[in-house]
Amino acid sequence: MSTREGTAIKVEDLLQESISRVQKIIEEKNPDMPNQEEEAKKIGIGAIIFNNLCTNIIKDQIFDWDTVLNFNGETGPYIQYIYVRTQSVLEKAGYVPTMKEIDFELLTDRASLQVISHLYEFGDVLEAVVDKKEPSLLARYLINLSQSYSNFYNENKIVSEDKLLTNSRLYLTKSVGTVLKIGCTLLGIKMPNRM
Repeated sequence: MSTREGTAIKVEDLLQESISRVQKIIEEKNPDMPNQEEEAKKIGIGAIIFNNLCTNIIKDQIFDWDTVLNFNGETGPYIQYIYVRTQSVLEKAGYVPTMKEIDFELLTDRASLQVISHLYEFGDVLEAVVDKKEPSLLARYLINLSQSYSNFYNENKIVSEDKLLTNSRLYLTKSVGTVLKIGCTLLGIKMPNRM
């Protein structure tokens, strides 16, 4: 699209097309999902917002539907998917441990330490976003946190026989979900309940 060439597209049309495409994806991959329209709206609008904010503001953007709506790429739907995964883990566990029930010294594997490192950076990232007026820094951070949680999830059994280890991994999962939701809210993206 180019305003100089007269090929601009209305934002309303772009958002509606995104929602419509997400609804088709949901119908194909998860036809029994409750509240499909509401969730498709969160995912579709979130995808457009994230795509717009994930690139440095001084760079041109290339828009491609397959990229924007990729649930496995560096996209808004991917972050939303990881958030939903964190909530699903907590829901299946049936509880969220308190801080008193955590032994962080049990989280010594590489994947856990990477997640902890990303969580620790959140405040600095927010300061940099404000100082530089650059929301792409937050978008990039959320992708990195999502990817590190995905590695953690794939490499660790979160709920195990070891109650202290389970509590520590559940608390880490809760923390990731909280930061993803706060970060996306700051970007204007709503989190779905299911995907």
